[in-house]
Amino acid sequence: MLAESGPLEVSQVKRVLILSAIGLGVLGLVAAYSDNTEQAKFSTRAENEADARKRKIEAEHKELGEHPWAGKYYEGDGLGVGVSLWIAPKSGFVFEWHGCLGVYDRNYGPVSVADKKLQLSFTFPNTREGFQGLSPELIPVSWGQRRYLVPPDRIVDFCNSVNAGNEPRKGIYGLHLLRRGDEKKSVQGWPNIPREFDRYLLKQAISTEIVAVGAVQTRPSAADWKFKDTRVTLKGGEDLGLRKGMELHVTAPDDVVESISVREVKEHTSEGVMTGIGVETPNPKVGWKLSTQPRWARPGQTADNAGKPGGQ
Repeated sequence: MLAESGPLEVSQVKRVLILSAIGLGVLGLVAAYSDNTEQAKFSTRAENEADARKRKIEAEHKELGEHPWAGKYYEGDGLGVGVSLWIAPKSGFVFEWHGCLGVYDRNYGPVSVADKKLQLSFTFPNTREGFQGLSPELIPVSWGQRRYLVPPDRIVDFCNSVNAGNEPRKGIYGLHLLRRGDEKKSVQGWPNIPREFDRYLLKQAISTEIVAVGAVQTRPSAADWKFKDTRVTLKGGEDLGLRKGMELHVTAPDDVVESISVREVKEHTSEGVMTGIGVETPNPKVGWKLSTQPRWARPGQTADNAGKPGGQ
């Protein structure tokens, strides 16, 4: 599966494992209810219609030339998740989710623009769950000559990827829809995200540490193992530039590969949650060092992007 670029970073692989467990359950439903109306999207007729629409979209994109958002986009990890989106103003869109076991989802329909967002109208039921579904709204995000399409509820995730050095990516694999071919284009400055999220883009990485460990809760998954959520208290809050939704990576001890999601920010402290896969995941400890930039990030990745109003 890793044919076009190197392997993903460990935090991305962790996400794949979570999706894989959920996705197996989704695929089981696909097989069990193949005669259901929702499963018409997997029929030969739907496949042929999707292929015809792709050709129209590609022809329209070629006619348009450089366009703010038309084109073919990809989001994937090389380990079973592969989301492709063909989209153009007149010809609409085609969405497909491919993995190791074939086509996990498919949909198509018209596209419109409202309030600087792309509005997708789906032919088949659209459920964002496991290895299925696509956001009905997408925000075009430009970064130099690169073009991304980001759901409104994932703008903070996109900023986390920038802060961590996962974007701008150098290969095709990544966790955000990027127009095919744009991974070869260099960028300068910052991505053009909605202004209200500017503060999530950091000129310098934020570093902190765990000062208290709280309650542990477990949640079921589609697999045999459970998710383990552990609440932690962090040193620093608004004074450090931390924001709700930011992702912090464990940088010490060196043998721990985990991350913490910031859930609440106060003036001098913050609350977060570390989610582990399986109850055997190590418990966080007081003194663990954290940063918005993981150990494996390219040196200076965020520091080079000077001039954008935002964080530190």
